[in-house]
Amino acid sequence: MLRGNIIQWRRTAVAIVVAACATIGSVQLLLPGATKRTDAQPIVSADPDVAGRLDTDFIGEPSVVRPAPEPIAIALAVDRTRPASSYLTEAGLDETTAQRWETYFRAASGIQNFEKGHSLTILKDPETGDLRGLRYNLDDRIAVSELTYGGGVLRSSQDLIRYVFRPVAVSFRLRSNFWQDAGRQAVPRSIVDTLDYAFRSDEPLNALPQGSDIKLIYQEKVSRDGTARSATGIQAASITYGGKTLTAFAFRDENGQPRLYDGNGVALGPKALQMPLNFDYISSGFSFHRYHPILHEYRAHEGVDLAARYGTPVKAVADGRVESAGWCGGLGRCVRIHHDGGIVSTYGHLSRIADGIQKGTAVRVGQFIGQVGSTGLSTGPHLHYAIEKDGEYVNPLSQDLGVNHKVSPRLRALFDHLKKDYLGALSHLPTGGHYSVALPASSGVGAAVVASATPRSASAAVTRGASNRIATVQRTVVSMPVSGRASVLR
Repeated sequence: MLRGNIIQWRRTAVAIVVAACATIGSVQLLLPGATKRTDAQPIVSADPDVAGRLDTDFIGEPSVVRPAPEPIAIALAVDRTRPASSYLTEAGLDETTAQRWETYFRAASGIQNFEKGHSLTILKDPETGDLRGLRYNLDDRIAVSELTYGGGVLRSSQDLIRYVFRPVAVSFRLRSNFWQDAGRQAVPRSIVDTLDYAFRSDEPLNALPQGSDIKLIYQEKVSRDGTARSATGIQAASITYGGKTLTAFAFRDENGQPRLYDGNGVALGPKALQMPLNFDYISSGFSFHRYHPILHEYRAHEGVDLAARYGTPVKAVADGRVESAGWCGGLGRCVRIHHDGGIVSTYGHLSRIADGIQKGTAVRVGQFIGQVGSTGLSTGPHLHYAIEKDGEYVNPLSQDLGVNHKVSPRLRALFDHLKKDYLGALSHLPTGGHYSVALPASSGVGAAVVASATPRSASAAVTRGASNRIATVQRTVVSMPVSGRASVLR
């Protein structure tokens, strides 16, 4: 009995000691200053999801793998054309490394030089100043990126340049002439050309008097990194002088073609060209009884022959849609364009038809459609120019091609609604100041002044009001390149 009691007591004592040790160990874990196991090994893994995890074998405060700091981006425009390696040595690379970077750049881009005027972004380490990468815009669509991952590892690739579209509102009063003042306001040349084309018949812009108030809203596209920017077209404009106001509103006609219209829904700009090219002289006129120089017989000459140098550009005389483009028998290569009012124009003996000109293509007045040649039955370079009216050939030298195009009646209600929105946006722009505002793509957060200073008379409330109103009219834009061809860009 006594022996059993002793054994039981020993077991109880051992259990108490074990429990006490466990309790003491637990308390130590909770006390500050607890130490890490000295024999613990950190986790090492090639898996990036594992390599950055906490070392769970450590006790106490964990260690964290910190990411490398974001590089500093230095954006610039290339000042002159020269090999990429010369720019890279200026950026801090030694000559051998710069040549290696240039080799990778050439493999991705197909070129060796950085071209003058192109955008170049240099990425540098904020702590060491070392070159970590570059981005070079090949054109307005493609950029080449080159990055270093350390240890001599480089990667180069082509990337699409991503853009956001936003409206820009400009208001200014003429101090000298339109062209100079528009330049001071940083209005893009393509926008100025479009305005000049639209109002040419009503009021040449170079004839506007000092004190004229100009208000316009146009759209621009900006790359997400800010290195590329270009205007894509006009949305609305107004010019006020001497108690008179000229207005222009972008709208798509019943065929889906973008145009600028005045407040009455009448299309702006020249209605037709007098002639489709700059020619030297008329080598043969319109006649129902002409001796053919090749066929040696009398037959109708249903047009006029305009002698010009081989390759002279030929332009569409009015808006229309291509009826046919290709070989037309005795007329050789030719283009036929159908216009409003039952009119068809023909351009024959072309040496070349412009790219994109094919059956069904919509063309604008003044658009390049081909080049003078001598194809078909021809004795020398000239353009055979003919006009049909309701299926009958007429003399192109006396036929009036002016088409008074208007907004279709079935679209008039929509046009009036958009015009009201445009007028509301323009009315919120200050008058008499020098003001330019670009809205973010989301366009609901207020405006940021990007060009000239905000006029003293413009209050914050007016600026916010203009921002909100302009945001409602991002629908149709019309652009007119210097060549005279109108296009729409979304």
